[in-house]
Amino acid sequence: MLALMAVLSVPAAALAYNPGVALPSGATEVEAFEWNGTVWSSMWVNGAGAPAANARCWSSTPDSGACNKQNWVINITNHASVAQWIDWSIGGTRWDWRIRKPGTYAADCINFTIKSNNDVAVNFDGFADLEYLEQSAGVKQTIDTYYSYGGSIEAAQSNGWIRAADLNNADFIFPDGSALHSGLNYKLWNKIVVENCNSSCEYEDTATITLTVRNMKHWIDPETGNFKSDQT
Repeated sequence: MLALMAVLSVPAAALAYNPGVALPSGATEVEAFEWNGTVWSSMWVNGAGAPAANARCWSSTPDSGACNKQNWVINITNHASVAQWIDWSIGGTRWDWRIRKPGTYAADCINFTIKSNNDVAVNFDGFADLEYLEQSAGVKQTIDTYYSYGGSIEAAQSNGWIRAADLNNADFIFPDGSALHSGLNYKLWNKIVVENCNSSCEYEDTATITLTVRNMKHWIDPETGNFKSDQT
């Protein structure tokens, strides 16, 4: 898994982003339409573009002229500011092991897909060995926990297992490119080592994975992903 992260990682200094330019002074919003494959649908709501609309458009910088000159040059600028989007799915966010006897066990615990039109940072936090939940200490309070990736258990074994806590220091970036635009698919595996010294009890770890889009436009509300009310 560390090898995968090394391949995907992009040096932060190499990444350059443009948060978008301000609308020209006096820009006036105009009605915009979206083609659904059959008809054009207006994205105009109560005389303006809705915050949740997929696109909005403004007109600005009028021009005019009047005299006897033969040629008139009218400069036209058509500018589009495209926001970064992300489309992701995860096959499960909770896994429950039930173990009858000590041993080393592994399971295909996560099917993960991600698609975006620019770099996506991945942050791991809180990953650790499964921990004894009862108040009494027990004999051994944790179950050694590991993660790997691959299309099969053999591939996961070949790619190597990373200790759960080490994930917290293995943040990485899915770099912008055709593969990410088309969609990436990963199968992640979980391995646990249950020992004779693990008392009968419930063991658990709660962690987070944070996906961060890297090229946020200033006109997007980072909390909702919709247009900000102030589009200047």
